[in-house]
Amino acid sequence: MNIAFERTARRGFYSVTLNGKRSYVPFRLFYAVFPRMNRQVTRGTVEATDRQLEALGIVAEIMEKDRHQIRYTVELGYDIYGRPCATNYIVNALHLGQTIAIVPAAFRRITGAHERATDGCMDVTGAQLDELGFIREEVVSNAASNAILSA
Repeated sequence: MNIAFERTARRGFYSVTLNGKRSYVPFRLFYAVFPRMNRQVTRGTVEATDRQLEALGIVAEIMEKDRHQIRYTVELGYDIYGRPCATNYIVNALHLGQTIAIVPAAFRRITGAHERATDGCMDVTGAQLDELGFIREEVVSNAASNAILSA
């Protein structure tokens, strides 16, 4: 069976349509399922066996369960002696299009990132997104409906 795929603007993901539903699969897992794929190709179709379709379906199902992709970078400052020190993490929620700055201790406590991590991507849950300070539409709409009900 042929399936269509496309590298997305969501960095590090492929958009794949499985059973009439669009799913986002991390590129490393996509390449693990299709190891002979030319990595320079950004969109097209690929012949998939039943096992490969099952693997993609499982990956897509796992990715749909309240996981959100963030990208983080350390903003460096310098102490009075000229030594570099981390002043903030600049965190971008890729699917929300929002960027925040957060102190390193709070970022590491919430996400579990290593103290020497300076930039990268990671998956976080919705609760972690909220704790980091991102504004999600579903949380805002729930809060607004609760405020209306309590008034």
